[in-house]
Amino acid sequence: MSKPNAGPLADLKVKNNEEGGLFQVAPTRKLILISGPGGSGKTSLAKRIGDACSYTVVSEDDYWREFKANDPQNGLRTLEEERIIQKRVAAEVRSLLEEGKRVVLEFILYCDPPRPLLAYQEALKGTVSDLLVVLLQPSVDAILARKKRRGREQEQDAAAEAAIALSQLNCLDSPHIKKEWIVPNGDRGISETLDWLVRENPGFFA
Repeated sequence: MSKPNAGPLADLKVKNNEEGGLFQVAPTRKLILISGPGGSGKTSLAKRIGDACSYTVVSEDDYWREFKANDPQNGLRTLEEERIIQKRVAAEVRSLLEEGKRVVLEFILYCDPPRPLLAYQEALKGTVSDLLVVLLQPSVDAILARKKRRGREQEQDAAAEAAIALSQLNCLDSPHIKKEWIVPNGDRGISETLDWLVRENPGFFA
């Protein structure tokens, strides 16, 4: 489920008010949503952010693996199952944010409208103070190379995986997706992608 990292990050700030007294400012609750096609590097990027930037990592895939553990057709996801998983994931993320942790949540992009993205934005909008959406956009070739490296038996049919990759990449053209959320990473490794994100969004990585 979640992967805790070092120390609470969202400290409660105290500032001087106009009369010279003190008042408390609500803690910042920073959330990074990372999505992209299967094989786009989203899980690796989330883990790198967790390790390097003291974020707590939540992976939607962990919930699916547990939920589908005894299902012989565990590759299929119904809309009702999606709602169940999204509710559980959002509850954990909300709890972590309320504990003062910074959270990075990663999940797959595979449909238009992008239901998981929209669901998490809606479920967490009252909890998050700062939200960064990162939608990875590698090339089909980069996706196939990553899938080949990770060696899952069900992902080794290159023609089938190329079709899946193209279909999922096309979801980035959804009218529900803002262009500034898209991060091309076909020619960038995980470290280079993180370096770019840090430069472009310093407030999330201070």
